[in-house]
Amino acid sequence: MDACILIDKPRNMTSFDVCHKIRRITNEKRVGHTGTLDPNATGLMIVLLGKYTKYLPYCDHDRKEYIASCKLGIKTDTQDIWGNVLESAVVNPYSFQQWQQLLTSFLGKQMQVPPMVSAIKHNGKRLYQLAREGKEVERKPREIEIYELELLACEDDEFTIRAVVSSGTYVRTLCEDIAAASGNLGTLSSLRRTKIQNVEVSKACSIEQVSEHIYDINIRNIINDDYQQIEVNDEIVADIMNGKRLKLDASTNIVILLNNDKILAAYEKENNNIYKCKRGLF
Repeated sequence: MDACILIDKPRNMTSFDVCHKIRRITNEKRVGHTGTLDPNATGLMIVLLGKYTKYLPYCDHDRKEYIASCKLGIKTDTQDIWGNVLESAVVNPYSFQQWQQLLTSFLGKQMQVPPMVSAIKHNGKRLYQLAREGKEVERKPREIEIYELELLACEDDEFTIRAVVSSGTYVRTLCEDIAAASGNLGTLSSLRRTKIQNVEVSKACSIEQVSEHIYDINIRNIINDDYQQIEVNDEIVADIMNGKRLKLDASTNIVILLNNDKILAAYEKENNNIYKCKRGLF
C-alpha cells in the first residue's frame, strides 16, 4: 500500500508504537513517520506507507505548531509533570498582559540547550537513556527559531500558549525558560502538535480509524517547501528514469521532478544549471 496518513496520536504511545500498529492494520511492512512526537504528547503525525517511505528525506518540515500548557511552582527532572519534582516554590503571579509582553521577548532566533530526555545521541547513546541511568552530560546549545507565540490562557498557577517553532525546538525547555523569565519555576503539563508546515491535525484520524480512512492526501503537499517541485515534459521522463544529468532552470539546490503530477526523482545541483540524480522516487 502506497499512502500518506495523517494520525492524531494519543497520549502514552511512542511514535514507533504508532507505526507498528499501522503496519499491523494495513499489512504494509514499509512504514515511517516524518517527525517524532513525545509519548506524553498528542497530536499530528504524518505517516508514509509503501513506496512513499522513499520521500521521507524530503519531508523534514521546519515549521511546527504546538499548544502547550506550563504548570508553575514546580521544577522536574524531565521538564514535564511526569518527571520527579526537584524543587517547588510559591508562584509569582503574572497578569495576562504581563505574560503577553514576556512572550514577545522569546520570538526570533536563539540558542537552546536540549533536555536530557531528548533523543539526541551522546557517544552513541540516546540522552534519555543516560537520563534513565541517572546520568547527566553537557549538551551543546543549538540554534532554534520561535516564529509565533500566542497566550491562550493563564491562571494563578498555569499558562497555555500556541507556539510555532522551528524543527528541533524543545517546547518543554521553552516553557521552563518562559516560566523562569517570569521569576517562577515551571514545567510542561500538556503538549499537543496541531500543525506541521501547512498540514493541520483537524484532517487527521485516530489509529482506530486507519482501516476506514480515505487516503486522499497528495504527497506533493507533504514535501518540504524548501525543495522546488518542477513538472517535466514526457520527452525527458526516460532520461530521468535512467538517472541522466539534466540542465534545469531551478532556484534550489535540490529539486523534485514530476510528470503528470507523479513524483519521479530528486535531483541535486552540481554546477551552473546542471543537476544530477540524487534519488529515484518512482
